[in-house]
Amino acid sequence: MNELNFAKFINAKIVDGHLHFENVSFIKETFNFFQTLKVEKLGIVSYAHPKKVNSNPQALCFKAMYPEDVYIMGGLDYTGVKSYSKRRTEKELVQQLLKMIEIGFDGVKLLETKPTMYKEMPFSIDSSIYNSFFALLEEHQLPIFWHVADPEEFWDKEKIPPDAKKRGWDYTDGTYPSKEKLYSQVKNVLDKFPRLKIVFAHFYFLSRDLSRAEAIMDTYPGVNFDITPGSEMYYNFSEDSKKAREFFIKYQDRILFGDDTAIRGKGIQKRQITEKIFFMRNFLETNEEFSMIQGDENFLSKRGKIRGIKLPQVVLEKIYSENFFRIVGKKPRSLNISLAKGECHRIGDELKRTYRFRPEKNFAYKAEDFLVMQEGIRF
Repeated sequence: MNELNFAKFINAKIVDGHLHFENVSFIKETFNFFQTLKVEKLGIVSYAHPKKVNSNPQALCFKAMYPEDVYIMGGLDYTGVKSYSKRRTEKELVQQLLKMIEIGFDGVKLLETKPTMYKEMPFSIDSSIYNSFFALLEEHQLPIFWHVADPEEFWDKEKIPPDAKKRGWDYTDGTYPSKEKLYSQVKNVLDKFPRLKIVFAHFYFLSRDLSRAEAIMDTYPGVNFDITPGSEMYYNFSEDSKKAREFFIKYQDRILFGDDTAIRGKGIQKRQITEKIFFMRNFLETNEEFSMIQGDENFLSKRGKIRGIKLPQVVLEKIYSENFFRIVGKKPRSLNISLAKGECHRIGDELKRTYRFRPEKNFAYKAEDFLVMQEGIRF
């Protein structure tokens, strides 16, 4: 890898607020690696998964090891809800949220409105089943890190990137919800619960329509965007970098940094992560023209040039950390390890009983064992 000159960037505190983490073996290595990139704190997002519940256990372990530096956004558990009545399901989701609050989660992650996940769901996000869930989030002002839709070209047979097809993100066969349908359902939620505190991932996939993004910001004061890279986002910004810069400055208090790293079974792709964070900082801090990095799954092997928007330092500091602290909290919420162990055991039982996980693959039981060890170290 060619040497990347991070020294040209400002000296700033950075919170990477969008990290997926699913392998407890890499906790220390992951944390130390991000420190070398001047990323001081991490926000781990764990979403509901139709075949393995969620990755809440791994997130809990990471926070247990670094309680002052790691924030965790929990995913829901939909195991069994298809057989529940509407009233029981609504109550179940509220109970899950109450438990997450009691355990010490810092927010909630929703992937339910990504098209692939949407097809797995027994009900839509604007269903009355979620009313009490969203009302409780609004009451506690607990932030939602929310993925809605995907890049518009994933619905276009002529424009969809080949790598998107390989990853199952081809929505052109008519069986997936349209992008506008997803936006419409989310709008129903926002109108019903106007005090929700939300961070829409990937700039809400509106980087090509900054006027619409501006209208959403102006209509819903609790809405924020993160700039985790999508395959289309930085190309779109560069089509009119002057307008993009004006947007970033106008909404400087409502834009968050995150790189969408995923740490799973294969370890840490250090080169990829380093190049991605350098790329993002280059875009934010310089007015240079440069090429899109290659080989990163989030960029889907696109080709082209990006032009930086060179933001003022005061704006950069807000995007890098201050906005995250204001929205999520200056410090991570305290973790109740005893309750966390119990939740890991419960998920482990579900993985064993419902999803037939073998003992050596049951990450929730392993997380429970990790927390037992961590509790012993702490006390």
